[in-house]
Formats: sequence, C-alpha cells, structure tokens
Amino acid sequence: MVVFIVGAGPGDLGLVTLKAKELIERAEVILYDKLVNPAVLVWAPSGCNIIYVGKREAGADSSQKIQKDINSLITDYGKDNFVVRLKGGDPFIFGRGGEEAQVCVKEGIPFEIVPGISSCYAVPAYAGVPVSHRDFNSSFAILTGHEQDKDQSMIDWVHLPENIVVLMGVSQIRTTATRLIETGRAPDTPVAAIRSGTRPEQTTVLTTLRELADQGIDLKPPVIFAIGPIATLHSELDWFGKKLALARGKRVVLTRARGHEGESAEIMNTFGFDSVSMPLIDIVDRDFDVPDLSAFDAVVLTSLEGVKRVEKKQGEKKLIELEQNEKEQGEEKLDLGIGAFKGTVFPIGPKTRQYLLDRWPGLNISMGETYNSKGLGEHIQKNLDPGSKILGLRSSAASDELSGMLTGRYDYTEIPIYDIRKLPADPAKLEGADAVFVVSASCAQSISELDPSALEGKTIISIGPMTSKNLDFEHITARTHTIDGMVEAYMNYLWTGYP
Repeated sequence: MVVFIVGAGPGDLGLVTLKAKELIERAEVILYDKLVNPAVLVWAPSGCNIIYVGKREAGADSSQKIQKDINSLITDYGKDNFVVRLKGGDPFIFGRGGEEAQVCVKEGIPFEIVPGISSCYAVPAYAGVPVSHRDFNSSFAILTGHEQDKDQSMIDWVHLPENIVVLMGVSQIRTTATRLIETGRAPDTPVAAIRSGTRPEQTTVLTTLRELADQGIDLKPPVIFAIGPIATLHSELDWFGKKLALARGKRVVLTRARGHEGESAEIMNTFGFDSVSMPLIDIVDRDFDVPDLSAFDAVVLTSLEGVKRVEKKQGEKKLIELEQNEKEQGEEKLDLGIGAFKGTVFPIGPKTRQYLLDRWPGLNISMGETYNSKGLGEHIQKNLDPGSKILGLRSSAASDELSGMLTGRYDYTEIPIYDIRKLPADPAKLEGADAVFVVSASCAQSISELDPSALEGKTIISIGPMTSKNLDFEHITARTHTIDGMVEAYMNYLWTGYP
C-alpha cells in the first residue's frame, strides 16, 4: 500500500522529527534497525507488527543477505500495509535508503522519504566538534568506513577536504588512517573518535591519524570519527560531555516500593549516579475478583504492579478450574482474561504497555502521551464513546482524579486490587545525598513527614503533578512522568538551573 523510509535520528529521542513520530503513530508495520532508539516504538499503535531487522551480531548473516531479507519484507508488507521503515540517522546518508526506495519502484509500491537528523553532524555537535567553522574550513567530506570492502575505491583520497567525518569506520579505521597518511595527511592530524553519540553513554577519545594507523582504537561501534582541525574544538566546546560529567557520582536517593529496589538500576548506572534505594511504601495483597471482561468495552490498568497481580489472580483461578475439570495445565499459557479481551486496554505508561504487549501481542492497547491520571482520563475521553462500559483495576490508594473524569460520562466500575501501606523515611539514607527522586504520592507523603532539616541542600524531583501536590516544600516536577523523565529534569537542572 505504502512504504515510508524514515530517518529516526542519531539516538537522542528528542532529535526524532515530528513527521517521523506522526508516521510511527499510524504504522501497521515497522521495520527498524539496530541504531534506532527503541524508545520510539512506544509511539506505535496497538496491533502494529514491529520487526527488528538490525542483526549485526557475531555469526549473523552477511550484510548482503540481511539487506536482501529486508528488501523482501518491504516488498511483502508494502503491497498491503502502511509500512514505516525506520533507519538510524538519515536514510539517504549511507543508510541504503536509496536502494530500498528502488525496491519500491521495482515492485510498484508507493513510497516517501522522510529525512532524519544525521549522525554525521549531530554526533560531532554533541561532542563539541562543529563540522564547519570559519577559522578552519569551508567544506568537509563524509566517508563510509566500509568503502574499503570494495575492490576499487570510489574515494578520491588525494583531493579530499581537510576535515572529514567517517561513519561506520571502527573495523577499517587503521586502513583509513593509513590511506590518508599515504596520500599526504600529516600523521599528527587530530581525530575525535565519538562512541554512542547523543546518548547518555557517549564517550569521546582524542587521538591522531598516526595512532589510529599504528594501533586502531579500543572502542566498540557505533563510533564516528571527526578528522582534521575541527577535532581540536572538542576540548573547548564539549557541552554534552560536561553535562554528563555533572551527574557522575551524584548521590541520588530513589524512593521505591519495598521489593522493587532493583528497578531503574540500569538508567542510574548509565548516568553514573550513586543510587540509593529508600523503600517508602509496601504493596499489600487484598482479596479481589475480576468479573467477566467480555461485559466491558474497555479495561483501565494504572500500574505494572496491578497488571501482575491481576495476572496472578487469574492464573490461580484458572488452575482451580483446570483441577475441577480434571485437566492438566501442561505448558498452557495462563490467560489473564485480558488475552482474549476484544475491547480496548488503556495503560497509564510505557512500562505497563510494553509488559502487556509482550505478554499478549494481540491486545488492542491505547496509551496517551501524558503518563498520569489526568492525562489517562483525557486520552480515554478522546478515544472512547460516552456510555461505554469501563473496568478500572487500580490501587485502593489511587487518587479520585481518574474516577471523577470517567464516572457519569461512562458506565465505570472500579475494583481495588491492592493496598498501599506507607513506610517511614529513613533520615540516615539521606545523609550526603544530592537529590531525592519521589516517584508517587504515597512516597511524597512519607517524605513530607521528615524533619525539614533532613532535606536541606538536596534537590527534590517529583515524578508528576499528583505527587507534587503532596510535597509542601520546594521541588522540581518532571515534565515526562517516568523515571527517565525525572533523570532528564535533574540533568537539565544541574546544567542550566532549569528543569
């Protein structure tokens, strides 16, 4: 039907274009590469067939075989579906986007090209390396590091401009550096090697052509090389590296539910925080029963914890039914009842949505862009007809905001599925802390009961407006209501003084 060949930018989610986001939200099939930030996939609609085609691991097929398979997928799906082919950076800059567009032409499939922010200039920019600067150059070249795989080079090595950006060049960088020296470059020509550019794990190594020619570089892909005088500006203009450095070693107290201490460890480690977990709530079992879901048009699930508890409850119920019918469970997948649900499931945030998709890929899931009760309520109002029957499965401690938005407009039934018990905050864990991340209203209530002196000199980050309502002292409210959003707010505050 149609294929959109879309550039997904260099990695930072904020560098994805509005056009790309709009198409992802409408896609029926998404084919995405290894260098695409997987966070963009949360924008895909329910039922979208998401296919990873970026296999480059050891032992994988050759790049030619992989590309042939991708071309086949484009042909097979493109004839009858709305296909978004996501490629890192820009699809027409060493991304084989032109070749894939030619496949569409050959097969008679309509296509469009959506340019993306290219890593060839965005990654150097994040490392403080401008690809052009009046004091150094009026031109630059972009090379692919895989060009040496060809029997005959298509690069005019002798007449290249002084400043060069090399993409996908780690495996061939010794050959590239040697060729440049052999064709007249000074061996001490500066080089900035930038790994995982625009991402939290970005690393920049300053070196020279001589060093690269002699010993290569001990960096794993993806790496971009900026070669020439422009590389010398890294030390002066490395704004993103300096921003990341502000976070390293900062002691962050992350309030959690007991038993969830290990969650969010990956992002904390990526930014180099010294993370301390402070359990401030207990999640307490309660007896509940889930009615026949076929009687409802929609189910609302406001936490991953809630989904897992309902799943457990339904699993226990199914085991009893199996025993009563003298059947063996075997390897049968326990069905929450949601697995066969034909209505719409409304989760509150991306983690809950992803768990549901992983567990029951066929679900019709609809999620808004604001991950709190108000945002969820507004999303439901926009996407569900008045009078529809809705079942809400939530904590007994959940705020009344969502139920207030749904009651009256809809036939709304709410079932509390677990209780929350507050735990006292431990002042000792706050000693030496630079920041405190408050992840829920219940956690905020416990924090607020501390002697104010325990929080002096600490930056308090709230996950969202409902949590902020329970904090009666100065704090910052994250604009994106997730742990990632809290990290972003704290990083921006450290860097600019603004969240």
